Amino acid sequence: MLAALATKYAVALRCARRAAIVHITAATGCATATATRAADVPMLGRFARNEGAKEFVGDWRLETTTGAKGRLVFEGTGDCQLYDGAKLLGESAVPWKYSGRQGVVSVSFTLDLPTISDDVLILDGTIEEDGALRGVVYAGDAEMGARGAGQKTRVGDFVATR
Repeated sequence: MLAALATKYAVALRCARRAAIVHITAATGCATATATRAADVPMLGRFARNEGAKEFVGDWRLETTTGAKGRLVFEGTGDCQLYDGAKLLGESAVPWKYSGRQGVVSVSFTLDLPTISDDVLILDGTIEEDGALRGVVYAGDAEMGARGAGQKTRVGDFVATR
């Protein structure tokens, strides 16, 4: 009698395990299908995958309210230069910085121009939805201000476009 009762519970337990395994497998298959469908959806604008600093390397058109304008070149080495045609107008004092957090991509760079004595232009901006880099222009000490440690004064705004 005890053996018959044990067999009855063993069969019930096996059936319950099978049902649980089928349920888990079905749930996993559904989650995988959802993940696959989500991966197929293109991500645009602020939701696009951030490919890193490489996307900033290259030529930009820079215009500032301070009068500095021209072809801005971000190099993969961290340097940047400002050109008017083939003429070099200025170079970076320190490597440019890139940061991407919570959908906001920011870039900070400096320009050491001969028209500004003992100071550099420090440009801090963010990439907008239209792909333009917009921000604020500061003037600061060439050594300390360029690294963000010294005093800096807001002198205008800028827009850089591709």
